[in-house]
Amino acid sequence: MSVSTSTLEAYPQRYLDAWNQRDIATALAVIHPNVHWEDPLLPVPLIDHDGAAGFLGGAWQGFPDLRFEAVGDPLVDAASGRVASAWRMTGTHTGEFPAGAPISGNAFTVLGTDIWEVDAEGRATSVHAYYDSLVLLRAIGLA
Repeated sequence: MSVSTSTLEAYPQRYLDAWNQRDIATALAVIHPNVHWEDPLLPVPLIDHDGAAGFLGGAWQGFPDLRFEAVGDPLVDAASGRVASAWRMTGTHTGEFPAGAPISGNAFTVLGTDIWEVDAEGRATSVHAYYDSLVLLRAIGLA
């Protein structure tokens, strides 16, 4: 069964809201158990809920005030079940992230775009995050 256009249009906000709620169960509900997730800060793609939970938990620990905001309207490719959306990420580095990194207390703002492949149940089977990780690392004093 293919994913509906309305599900694709709504997905980016559901995903960003899940990040903003800082609740593992809520976040994992919008991600397929066998997700393929690529992010500039990850050395290898995540491939399941365990990896996703670790990444989410680490980000929330390092940046307790982490917040995502959609920028503009999503771009939908219904034929392939994909949707893309630009976002703005803000936060303050008040916890340890990445592991072993000194806490800087610095605030940051990073702009990026995600592309998701979404299944008929409204879960991402693939997440590809695109942003300049150097902007983030410089802002928190790690580059």
